[in-house]
Amino acid sequence: MSVDTAKCQLRLEPWIVGHSRFRRDKISHCLHNLDTLWLARLLKESHHTSKPVEILETTVASAVPKGENYTSTVSRVKIRCLLASGLKKTFSIIVKTELKSEKAREIIENMPVFRSEIGTYTSTLKKMEALADEFGDKREILWAKLYGYQPYNLVAFEDLTDLGYAVAQRRNFLDLNHGLLVLRNLARFHAMSKVLMSRGLLDSNDKGIFALAMDNEPMKKMWEVVITVLTDCIEKDWGSEWAALAEKIRKAGSNVLERMIGLASSYDKNFEVLNHGDLWTCNMMFKNMEYDNYPISVRFIDLQICHMNSFIWDIEYFFNTSVVPKVKREKRPILLKAYHEALVKNLELYQYSGYVPTLEDIENESRRIEFGHFALSTFSPLMSADTTEAFDMEKLMTHPPEEVIKREVFISSNVKENLGEDLKHFSAIGVI
Repeated sequence: MSVDTAKCQLRLEPWIVGHSRFRRDKISHCLHNLDTLWLARLLKESHHTSKPVEILETTVASAVPKGENYTSTVSRVKIRCLLASGLKKTFSIIVKTELKSEKAREIIENMPVFRSEIGTYTSTLKKMEALADEFGDKREILWAKLYGYQPYNLVAFEDLTDLGYAVAQRRNFLDLNHGLLVLRNLARFHAMSKVLMSRGLLDSNDKGIFALAMDNEPMKKMWEVVITVLTDCIEKDWGSEWAALAEKIRKAGSNVLERMIGLASSYDKNFEVLNHGDLWTCNMMFKNMEYDNYPISVRFIDLQICHMNSFIWDIEYFFNTSVVPKVKREKRPILLKAYHEALVKNLELYQYSGYVPTLEDIENESRRIEFGHFALSTFSPLMSADTTEAFDMEKLMTHPPEEVIKREVFISSNVKENLGEDLKHFSAIGVI
């Protein structure tokens, strides 16, 4: 003990009897031989000098390639600023705005995606952040920070590319390593929502939008268009040996929306979580190891149609739209096990005392919605199409199916190989 520290202890000894917060701070300040007030001034000065004081230049550009976002216009706004320190810095902000077209707005009027996403960010995700802080969970958040919004047609987020994140190439699907990373973090997201639900912090008011099982004309038309163009392409372009399967698909697809609604409403509430709702390649961003393509972190974006339902929907939506088809088929046990292990560990971390699904539960739940696997798989060619004009939402309610979805989406050789194997499987097990 130094002489100065000893003097400090002697001088402050009468204070030890007291209980004021100020006095305890003083004791800590002296015993550790640190000037905490000076450190606090450093912190304030650091925050002050990094503040923008003058805008020097602003540029706006599209942030998303055509064909990768159907419900909004996404822009990247770069703002060059002069800081209080005298240095200059460029800030980047992602801005999502409502589509201006009347036809597009009519279609999504029953899906208030902006109101939903704003509510998710300002309420649900804030509660998740508070939960992580409560349990000392210092892992990165799984979403972008919200800067602000205008009700209900504009949202501004941090630009994750500034943090080293990037969207993977949707045309290539995602490999096993990316799949494992997504499912482990998805389990974390689901676990946090489960804990909030057990505390009554998420309830029926947060139920959200299960878009693919919405009982309305646009969704009914969506399924009709997909099944119509798919079966037409199979019959005319895949070869005569596929004709019988095309007819099976046509019959199964005649009531696809009704069956999806049934599956979405008959789940075990023990498995209920908050689903992302649109978990495909373009709605997640990855940070890779430097000089390598190995993913080390993922963020989920476009949380516009989060909904409460069985955890299985996020898993199967991801499998059937984003994972390399061969990996999805051959590595499914490994992927489901990774999800389950992460779910258990995260529920333990947050001291959840309710029912925890077993790996067998997850496998059984996957089998329960096998028709859903089929329905979701029909979207995969749209998600991975080479063309940027695979789907024209503005024509959905007014044009024939072949003008809404480009035929080339379903006739490429890789689609026949990948989707064809899935369709044969669904036929063999009696799903279609």
